[in-house]
Amino acid sequence: MPVALKRKDKDGKPYERPPEIEVCIEKLEVLDAGARLSRFDSASRKHPQYVPTEVVLHFLRRAWVDGDHGQFEKTFRILLKRIDQSLYSTIPDTRMDGAADIRDEIRSRFVVLLTKDCNTHPGLLDFYEIRFDKAMVALRTTVLRKIGPATRKIKAVPLGSQDGEGPEISAAVEAALEEFLSGDPQKIDDPAFRLVLFAAIDRLPRDQKQVIGLFLQGIPIDAKDPDVMTIARMLDCDERTVRNRKTRACKALKAILEKEVEL
Repeated sequence: MPVALKRKDKDGKPYERPPEIEVCIEKLEVLDAGARLSRFDSASRKHPQYVPTEVVLHFLRRAWVDGDHGQFEKTFRILLKRIDQSLYSTIPDTRMDGAADIRDEIRSRFVVLLTKDCNTHPGLLDFYEIRFDKAMVALRTTVLRKIGPATRKIKAVPLGSQDGEGPEISAAVEAALEEFLSGDPQKIDDPAFRLVLFAAIDRLPRDQKQVIGLFLQGIPIDAKDPDVMTIARMLDCDERTVRNRKTRACKALKAILEKEVEL
């Protein structure tokens, strides 16, 4: 019998998986890990052997709780592949401007939710085990409303003083940037600096933006403790690659903010 979900709905009733999801979980529990992974990754949605994504997520979360990080990483890659396939179908490059950035933002937000679910907020993804597609639609809608092609850009205005040679970065923003680039993101709590910085982050290449986005969520680049979720594990690359991307991103951010600051 699968472990009960932790969260409750607005009426105080505990979340419950649909009966067909519970049955599928019970059937897959008796398989060895390799056979289960094969089932996750082999059949299309229309195939009778198809495993619902709710079930894949269940076993992903269970692998984390059990400390089986090899199984977690393999299942995580399968889940991300499913998410990518869905995003490419619903947000194609041929039908939407900036589709790649929108897909990347949705994917990154899901990864952050998963990280919090594993590390600090158990139960955060409970609804995804009930109605995964519906939960992703809500996440997608939130991102599209914020950064989608229909969203108008906020008018750019200079921050700091003007002396005839163009806008300058204020001393407060410059100091906050230096602290951030040194690995201390506390100044991000300053609303003015946060807007300036996030505008610059949006202009980074996708791989650098992904690393910086996770870093700003407080996720460590790497850790010796296998129970700690890290950027390297989330992105399935080594620690050196993550640090190189972060270094390039920080240099680019400093250059962008020195040249043009936007609110």
